[in-house]
Amino acid sequence: MTERERILAAIRGDVPDRMPWVPRLEFWYRARVRNGTMPAALRGLTLNQVAEQLGVGYYASIPDFTRREEESDMLDRGLGVFNLPVLPYRVVLDGVDRRVARSGLETVVEYGTPVGSIRTAEILTDEMLDAGASMSWVTEHAIRQPRDFDTVAWIFSHLKVEPRPGGYEARRREVGERGVAVAYAIGTACPVHHIMKELMPVEQFFYALHDYPEKIELLAAAMEPYYAGMKQLAAESSAEVVLLGGNYDDSITYPRFFETYILPPLRDYAETLHRRGKYLMTHTDGENRRLMPLYLRAGIDIADSVCPAPMTRMTLEEIRAALADRITIWGGIPSVLLCKDSAGDEQFRNWIGALIERYGHQSRFVLGVSDMVTADVLWDRLEYVTERIASL
Repeated sequence: MTERERILAAIRGDVPDRMPWVPRLEFWYRARVRNGTMPAALRGLTLNQVAEQLGVGYYASIPDFTRREEESDMLDRGLGVFNLPVLPYRVVLDGVDRRVARSGLETVVEYGTPVGSIRTAEILTDEMLDAGASMSWVTEHAIRQPRDFDTVAWIFSHLKVEPRPGGYEARRREVGERGVAVAYAIGTACPVHHIMKELMPVEQFFYALHDYPEKIELLAAAMEPYYAGMKQLAAESSAEVVLLGGNYDDSITYPRFFETYILPPLRDYAETLHRRGKYLMTHTDGENRRLMPLYLRAGIDIADSVCPAPMTRMTLEEIRAALADRITIWGGIPSVLLCKDSAGDEQFRNWIGALIERYGHQSRFVLGVSDMVTADVLWDRLEYVTERIASL
């Protein structure tokens, strides 16, 4: 079987010829190239070629935000709006006066509308780049006072979502049989989740949700056509798997919040995709214990970046049992286990050996590293995992 066939078999609930092994290498790759620390045998190779050299699947679920066609592709990062070439859509701002200024490593964007102006700022530091990051940090959020809700609502109600199939199809060809090119709808599950994650500091969001929930609701309603457009175009793409939402945590997106705002759109989108013979992936990289029953109710097919103890409080056995063989785990190896300063060789080998012995011949498991392969991960430990899987 090819890596793509193995992944799809695991998602369907079949048992592939061997366990799919698909670590997210992009952070490690970017950092090693930037810092000149790439192993000699890998120098000059593309990320896809590095995956081939390692003998693993090519992770192509969350896009690399540094891969842009134009500089403007990430200018609206402060709004949580992206225009990457691999996405199945393009977003156009209609009737918005956008002014961009740069000061050192910080980018400031001012948006003028007939109902007011807002300003966002974000930064991507050398330290972040050295670690392999591709997403900037927001230093000034779009919503900082109550009147900003109306301005942001006006902007989102004037966004146009246009089809852009060529970029996704090029990505699919690039990945080929080495992986599954996931169609990325958006990393937030719904407008309210978007407001919390992208447009406001989280503490301010919860104060606003208590003090003036009507403003949250009106903004969410104005954003809904934008979400509908992205989800529709992702569903209409040739992708077998679509990603919607992520970065949940049962203390922030706590169960009642998740059940009220996030579960319904995930469930509705899962049903839409299932009618088309497609699968829904969502990015579950936080503390998930109290959210597990809600994931089952949402009907998602793949829990991406599942991270067990010691990086979270749930063991892999507990996660597997909670998902009840209904949701595919993508992940399972905590990244600290692959770092010399965090785990000794014997501890690492024993942990990997026990995992592969227990889950190596089961369905609904795509082995990966959670959340990603970090810059300090040892190449020989990645090779060891490959060797153990090959011996199954």
